[in-house]
This record gives sequence, C-alpha cells and structure tokens, in this order.
Amino acid sequence: MARKKTRSPGWTVILVPPRPGAPTRELHVSTRSLVSVGSVALMIVAGAATYTGETTKLATSTADRLAETQMTVVGLLDSVQILQAMAARAAKLPPKDMLMPVASAQITSSFNSSRLHPILDIFRAHKGVDLAAERGSPIVAPAAGRVSYVGWRMGYGITVEMEHTGDVVTLFAHCEKALVKVGQRVNAGQIIARVGSTGLATGPHVHFEVHRFGRQVDPIRFLAETRDSVAAARAIRGDVHLPRSTSAGAGGGDGGNLDSPHR
Repeated sequence: MARKKTRSPGWTVILVPPRPGAPTRELHVSTRSLVSVGSVALMIVAGAATYTGETTKLATSTADRLAETQMTVVGLLDSVQILQAMAARAAKLPPKDMLMPVASAQITSSFNSSRLHPILDIFRAHKGVDLAAERGSPIVAPAAGRVSYVGWRMGYGITVEMEHTGDVVTLFAHCEKALVKVGQRVNAGQIIARVGSTGLATGPHVHFEVHRFGRQVDPIRFLAETRDSVAAARAIRGDVHLPRSTSAGAGGGDGGNLDSPHR
C-alpha cells in the first residue's frame, strides 16, 4: 500500500481561474517559507530605514555646512565692498600728511590777494607762497604723485607740476633745474628739482602753489589740513568731508599773480 505524502504545516491558497470550467489550482506555502520570506523582508526594511536615517543625518549636516559657508562668503563679499568703498573715498581725498617742499625754508611772500611785485612794482594777487633757500637746495615732492609738467613758463622759469589724489596739483617755480620727467611717479619726500632763481625772481627761492579742483588755494593752510588725521579718517569712512581750503583774501579770478601762467 502506497504511503500517503504528508504536507508540512503551512497555508494552502486555492487559485480559481477566470474561465468557467477550468480546473482550480492549489498553492501550498509552508510556515517555514513564510518565516524565511518575512525575515528577509524585515531585514530589508530595517536596512533601508537605517540607511535612510544615516542619509538624512548626512544631508542635514551637509546643508548646515553649506549654510555656514554661504554666510562666510556673504560676510567676505560685504567686507570687500566696504573696503572698495573706502578705497574709492580715499582716492577722492587729498594726500595725507603733505610735506613742505623745501626744508627749513623762509617764507618771504605768503598767499595773498594783493602784494607789491618786487620786480614789476605793481600790486597784484599772489596765489602761492615763496620759500627762500640757498641755491641748489633740494625741492622734494610734498606727497606721492605723478609728474604732469616739466618745462619753462613765462615768469615762472623752470617749473615742475605734480598731480596727486583728490584732484590736487602742486607747482614749483623758479627752479634751477628739474630732476624728474613728465609721467614719472614719485614718492613723498623724493627730490624733484633744485632751488634757483629762473624767471622773474630777485633771488633763489621756490614759488609753491597748490591747486584743488583747478583753483589755487593757500598752500600753508592746505598742508596743515592734510595733517588733521582725525578729520581724514572720518572722511575716508564717509562720516564727514575733509574741510576744503579757502582762499582767504584771494580776490577774484585766476589771473592775479604776474608770475602765474593762469593770469
């Protein structure tokens, strides 16, 4: 007698086909198979959850770092813009701590609206200061800048002009000789010429002028203002504007000084 095949404990699923009259089918799933499949599925779900959690933490950490980096970049850009603005303001200001062009010189004629010309014997404006010194004494650049003119001018003799920041131009007349060329850049205190008496002059001296925005101003007062460090610092920050020189008693027009090429 044939032994009857026994099935392992489990579940039997009856499959009914959609066509009428077709035989049904049975699908037996053992408990062991269900346990194995369930265990594998549980392990997959647990692994996926763990991976998802780690990925989420990593993404959050990366996002935080990116945010910090963006804040740092924004801060650096702001700093660069502030420095650029300060540099732009500084470029519009006159040089700081400008020097007298001749050391230990004696002021023989000051900036004035009217003076008696020592040679022509008439009263006309004097738009600069005369600094008497020994012939051949060095004339130095009062500030860093670019040489814009070297040559002979009527009344002025051998003349040197320099351009500086803040639309400032300095002029040195009656020189014995010039030691720089047009276009040359010089530093503050660098020798640019020698004291002489060329042009209309009674003796060796330097006629020193300062022009601001195309207008002659009192050189002594202007140099003193450039040494006001507190006002200059505030002007660079944009708090206040550096005070502009005033032509005390300068009279009207550019053409007052007989020594001046602008008369």
